[in-house]
Amino acid sequence: MGKKTVYTIYKIFYGRPDGTEFVAYLGRTKQTINSRLRGHFFKLPMHKLIDIFSVTHIETATCQTEADMFLYEIYYINRFKPALNRDDKAEDELTIRLPELEFSLYPCGLLDKWKGELMPQKEIENGKDWWID
Repeated sequence: MGKKTVYTIYKIFYGRPDGTEFVAYLGRTKQTINSRLRGHFFKLPMHKLIDIFSVTHIETATCQTEADMFLYEIYYINRFKPALNRDDKAEDELTIRLPELEFSLYPCGLLDKWKGELMPQKEIENGKDWWID
């Protein structure tokens, strides 16, 4: 018997200089959330590149069905208008309200590890010699 598929909606938050946060990207996945996030941060094929160094936190919620997951993704994209989501975003405002999903803070312990792996590349891109103090 195989693993039960989990239908996940996730919100990736970025911070502003004034200390406030905003939803920068909203996505959905049937993969494990760690696999999906790794794809974003390491620019794997079919994943939107997300700047891990701008991420303040991630929130996740689960849906009962794949159809619900698809519906909530489009709903929340049009509600929050995340800057990094390009598809499925309407110019006008929603006139309907769906029952809220219960989002919880995702304790992604891998974020610091991944930042460490990506730091040398980021510093090279910024023209810094990361191996010199």
